[in-house]
Amino acid sequence: MKQAKQHKVLRLGVLLFLVAGVSWAAWSLTAGETPLKQVARDYLAFERVRRHADVLAQASEESGVDAYLLAAIMVAESSGRVNAKSSKGAMGLFQVSRTTATWRAEKLGLEAPTEEELLSDPLLNARLGADNMAWLLDSYDGNVDRALVAYNAGMGKLSSLEREAGGWHAWRAEREAAGDSQLLGYVNKVNRYRDMFREDRLFDID
Repeated sequence: MKQAKQHKVLRLGVLLFLVAGVSWAAWSLTAGETPLKQVARDYLAFERVRRHADVLAQASEESGVDAYLLAAIMVAESSGRVNAKSSKGAMGLFQVSRTTATWRAEKLGLEAPTEEELLSDPLLNARLGADNMAWLLDSYDGNVDRALVAYNAGMGKLSSLEREAGGWHAWRAEREAAGDSQLLGYVNKVNRYRDMFREDRLFDID
């Protein structure tokens, strides 16, 4: 078992290194973060998330959301840091806001969580984040990319963007052509991380 775990860690490191190599030309060295720094940062984040595999599996089973997708969201949102808190007040592994946390806790039959709980209880935070993602997926008929944009920016923001562009597909095509969308960048990052976790077989039982 220990050898299998070491093999997974090594394989993940190789995958991250390959991704950094393929993406080398896309990184701006003047921006202050080289591909090697990025791969090191991602590796540490992936290792932190791996330690929450049991939590992710439980949240996935309860919510019905793919565990690999949840792991990828956790990397993108908090880099696997339990006590992460954004400047806008989003908290914990899944960077849930106090409003969203209270709302989803009610839907799950839980007491409204305190800030301390959101920043210290991995399973609670994961359950709330996963339940929110499940609700978004249901709201967008299973469209993962739309749900991810809404998770990151809010449903109101997504609705506004789609209305101005003439719909989801029109907005996406417009932003892909421009190549400057942070929201699509977030979506692509989460999808890439999900595929890497799946390749690493994080939730396979040896």
